[in-house]
Amino acid sequence: GAGKTTLLRILASVDKPDTGQLEPGHGLRIGYYAQEHETIDVKRTVLQNMVSSSPNITETEARRVLGSFLFSGDDANKLAGVLSGGEKTRLALAMIVVSGA
Repeated sequence: GAGKTTLLRILASVDKPDTGQLEPGHGLRIGYYAQEHETIDVKRTVLQNMVSSSPNITETEARRVLGSFLFSGDDANKLAGVLSGGEKTRLALAMIVVSGA
């Protein structure tokens, strides 16, 4: 009710403020972890979600990062919509890592 989540969503550029503007400090990068996994596109694969978080990442690098979050082999080709809640959490955190936040 106090607007904490709204403030964080605005700071992470997930939402836009109703009035005014946000002027982030030099070099500031904010990662946003959505508890409901709304940053994950359930119609894309795990690998496609990673690439959308960091367009300059190579497939090899994305797979390496996914491996460090316990995704292996064909997991990268699974649709994100079939992942368990825990797997979606790991994917969301991996996406934050590759986003550079």
